[in-house]
Amino acid sequence: MTREHSDVGGICVSDTNAVTKGDYYGVLVLSEAVISSVTFAADYSLTNITTQTLPAGIYLPMRFTTLTLTSGVLVCLRAS
Repeated sequence: MTREHSDVGGICVSDTNAVTKGDYYGVLVLSEAVISSVTFAADYSLTNITTQTLPAGIYLPMRFTTLTLTSGVLVCLRAS
């Protein structure tokens, strides 16, 4: 996965079902959110992201393949 932003779209997540497996490069937080689990890309890591409250209106760059919410609304941006 490259660090370039693609134009393949994103997925709006507003429930506790896991995000469809794929390559993602970040999230837009639409409503205050808490991530319960995330699987990062093989060569990427970010510590202490789960259980933290993410405020609405932020963009969080992170490379991941799956993500599950506890609460809130995110747009997961597809890398491919």
